[in-house]
Amino acid sequence: MTKKQESASEAFADGPLKAERKATVKDGKKREKRLDRLRLQGFWPLYASFIALALRPPLSEEHLTLMSLRFVGLGLALLGLGMRIWSLGYLLKKSELATAGPYGRTRNPLYVGTWLIGCGLALLAAWPFNLILLIVYNAMFFVVYRLQIGIEEEMLTSIYGEPYKVYCDNVPRFFPQAKAWHVGAVSRFSLGRAFRNRAWEPVLGLAVLLALQVAAWGLLWPAIKGASLSEAWKGFIAGGWIGP
Repeated sequence: MTKKQESASEAFADGPLKAERKATVKDGKKREKRLDRLRLQGFWPLYASFIALALRPPLSEEHLTLMSLRFVGLGLALLGLGMRIWSLGYLLKKSELATAGPYGRTRNPLYVGTWLIGCGLALLAAWPFNLILLIVYNAMFFVVYRLQIGIEEEMLTSIYGEPYKVYCDNVPRFFPQAKAWHVGAVSRFSLGRAFRNRAWEPVLGLAVLLALQVAAWGLLWPAIKGASLSEAWKGFIAGGWIGP
């Protein structure tokens, strides 16, 4: 047994870590609120760009490679949604450190899910805007969420102390590791817990964004190109949002 494994066994010998004290981080809440405003002001206009720059349906792309990018984007968005629901099913906010399920592969699976959804939505825009948006999105994401994760790690260290550092030593900060880290008794996945943690929000959010993008393909751009609203609507109903 390695020293890391021995430390983990000792730290988690009594089962999942319970939060027995509150976070004590200077200006932690203020810093979080500033980042919340930055996310609101930065990411939602970017999501609007994903929708506006759809331009045409996936099956209308001229080349198979470009068409495939759109379907990869849809797959990434759905994978990210699944990642968030899976993570929320293990999360016991403010009462226990989550280390099971996706938390045994990455310390921030919720943010990994958010990242995948954003990358997927970017790829659903039309060529070449999709790659431009993908680059912009990733640049913004890793700047903002690096700061966010830093604040949260300070808070978790102040709550759980050395055992949290043991967890950090064994599980990567962001990109998931292939082999899950297991330690002691852990909480199990609960779909009810996931929805108590508002798992319906990313489901609804992604559904709305995809619906708006479909509407952009079928209604917005045909109208901009000169079609009357009635013509655009007829084309939309006839499947014009899918492609010729």
